[in-house]
Amino acid sequence: MIKNWWWLSLVGSTGLGCAALAEGPEVFQGVVEHEEQILGFETGGRLSGVAVRRGDVVGPGQLLATLDDTLARGAEASRTAEAQAAAAQAKVVRAGSRIEDRRVVEAQIRAAQAKEQLLLRQVERERGLLLAGAIPAAAFDELEAKATAATAEREALMERLRDLEKGARPEEIENVEARASAAQLAADLERTRVERLTLQAPRAGEVVELHADPGEVVGAGTPVVTVADTLHPYVEVFVPQNRLAGLRLGTPAEVKVDARASALPGTIERIGRRTEFTPRYLFSEKERAALVVRVRVRVEDPQRLLYAGVPAFVRFEEGGVAEAGR
Repeated sequence: MIKNWWWLSLVGSTGLGCAALAEGPEVFQGVVEHEEQILGFETGGRLSGVAVRRGDVVGPGQLLATLDDTLARGAEASRTAEAQAAAAQAKVVRAGSRIEDRRVVEAQIRAAQAKEQLLLRQVERERGLLLAGAIPAAAFDELEAKATAATAEREALMERLRDLEKGARPEEIENVEARASAAQLAADLERTRVERLTLQAPRAGEVVELHADPGEVVGAGTPVVTVADTLHPYVEVFVPQNRLAGLRLGTPAEVKVDARASALPGTIERIGRRTEFTPRYLFSEKERAALVVRVRVRVEDPQRLLYAGVPAFVRFEEGGVAEAGR
């Protein structure tokens, strides 16, 4: 049983509610508000589509709007192909040489050895002729140079074979892996840019405003959609400081609006730590009847009964309720 109720205006959403003592010392008045999130893209572009309408109820992660992603997807495809090529190259280097490659070099070594031996035998024959004066020294020098070149070629091929057998050096493997990692990071960055060309609802709510139409060019941070939490409205009221005794976080409250005969349940969510003056604008009973609200009726959820800007009254229990969380 709740005793000693004060009438308190309904707690609204964005801190714009006003309240004042009215209809007796136990009545406080405020304005219903909703927590709103004004959403936009992190990057600019041309708005290609808006997936919601005013009044739509959306869930967390639901698509709200998209930007044109033609150029971004082309860049993503290019970066992805580069990352795949770099990863393949790194895999080849890590795997080392194939047996087929080694066999080719071994065959080249045998050919080089045969050539070298032939030239060395010719050099030995020509040396005797040179001593006998049968051939000019220039011809012998040319033949000896060919034999030396054949030896160098054979040695180079043998060194090549040893490198193939050892595989890539750690520095070479580290280099190609670093290139592959950098290419993958670039591809991931382009993919993230594409993902950010879609605007999604961060939490459940109702679409209360659309700020842009498809085809318009919007900048980064430009408002596109406003989503409000219409399931949890609040009203900020002003309570005289001499009546704060007994009020605690979590104190139960009943919310009353003109359009409903029955009250809605609520609780005190916040109590300010600084005194303020009574706001300048109050709503008398006569003034409340003259207030109008632009209404677009959607009955997806029968519990969404309150509208921002509507005067509301709440009564709450005086004292006896411990702070929330204790």
